[in-house]
Amino acid sequence: MLPRDSRSVTLNYSRALASALNSMGKPLPFDARNILADIDQQERVPMERQEQLWQCLADSHSDPLLGIWLGQAIQASQLGLVGYLLMTQENLGEAVDQLLQYHPLVGEGGQFELRRGAQHVDLCYLPNYVCCAQLRVETVLAACLTQIREMTGGQLRAHSLQLAYPAPSLAIQHQYQAALQTPVHFGAPVSAIRLRPEDLRTRLVAADHQVMNRLKPEADALLKSLNNKSLHLRVAHLLQQEPQLTREQVASRLCMSPRHLGRKLTAEDASFRAIQDEVRSHYARRWLTEGKRNNSEIAAALGYCDESAFGKAFRRWTGASPKAWRMTGQREQEPA
Repeated sequence: MLPRDSRSVTLNYSRALASALNSMGKPLPFDARNILADIDQQERVPMERQEQLWQCLADSHSDPLLGIWLGQAIQASQLGLVGYLLMTQENLGEAVDQLLQYHPLVGEGGQFELRRGAQHVDLCYLPNYVCCAQLRVETVLAACLTQIREMTGGQLRAHSLQLAYPAPSLAIQHQYQAALQTPVHFGAPVSAIRLRPEDLRTRLVAADHQVMNRLKPEADALLKSLNNKSLHLRVAHLLQQEPQLTREQVASRLCMSPRHLGRKLTAEDASFRAIQDEVRSHYARRWLTEGKRNNSEIAAALGYCDESAFGKAFRRWTGASPKAWRMTGQREQEPA
């Protein structure tokens, strides 16, 4: 059985979504109200409950720009400690550095990365979830765009927003451009806010070195408590969301080298190969039993170069070929 998802999101973020929806004049779905009432006394919201909240929002509001509107309505102060920590930095570059370090305090569902090019700098957001992925990614990036403008006193607008999703109709593309007042490019390799290198030197209007120094120790303590989770679990959760990830990609998501990842897993009596096999075997058997994907599609989804490589791995896991498993209709005997 795969390990239970131990990731979480700060309650402030869940409340900020409800507040944003209210400010937009959109009703909070009944089921969403029940979820919020259920988690109202928790400091951190389990990822499973947070995903239920997102699904309620997606099911109740069909607006293709819902994520953009939500992100624009979220205030930095609603993000608690991290929001204040970002606002009080000296310049945008320092705020981005803090975001890269402390974003798990807001939510452990995705990873921020800064990728530098010759003419631009991309603040990338890599989601580690499947449920309502586009809606959630657009909410996060729209919120970041909005905070960049507010933290710089309206001086700075990003070069563009890059979205790793197929382009919608031209009419909807125009709606994105109008809403964000920033060029939007679809079909990008990764979803990101594209900035100019000089943008990172822009001073923040609420810069306050003394306040920032008082906030950091608390942020460090909270981050340490989150990072104390088993590395085995963190690797498994990444692979559960994206089974095709390689050792190098997982290490990058966890901000460590592949060699360091291997050493730390060994210290927990685990290995990347064993965790990867556990996750891939689970999904392979499930997808073969469901019969909705052919072997080639399953191989690609699990990160194998071809159907033959997948077949060899499947025989090693189960002692049977994918074809034989599919024909006999075997099912995993896992607790419900």
